[in-house]
Amino acid sequence: MIEDTTEPPLTPVPGPTRLIPRRRPDGRELLATAKGILIAARGCSDAQAFDELLDVSRRHHLTVIGAARSLVDLTAGPTPRRRRSDAVRFDEWEQLITQLPPRRHAHAS
Repeated sequence: MIEDTTEPPLTPVPGPTRLIPRRRPDGRELLATAKGILIAARGCSDAQAFDELLDVSRRHHLTVIGAARSLVDLTAGPTPRRRRSDAVRFDEWEQLITQLPPRRHAHAS
C-alpha cells in the first residue's frame, strides 16, 4: 500500500526564550574598547593607545582598567539608568570627546 504524504511535514515550535542578564565587560574587553576609541579618534597605533591609557592612569592614580573604563563610559555618554556619568572627565580626553561623532541610538533606524 502507498502512503499518502500530502500532509505538510511537522515543524518544530520554538521553545520559550530565556533572558540572559547583561554582564559587565571584563578588563580585556574594556581595554580593547578604550584602545579602539583612541586608535579611531587619534589615528595612533595600538601601542600608542595603550601608552596613553597608561600615562593617564599614572597621572590620576588609577589602574589602566580604571582609566579604560572611564574613557569608555565618557564616550558612551549618559545612559537612561544613570542620572549622571560616574566617569571622571580627564583634561586629556576633553577634546577627544568633543570630536567624536554623535552617538547613534540602537532604536533609531
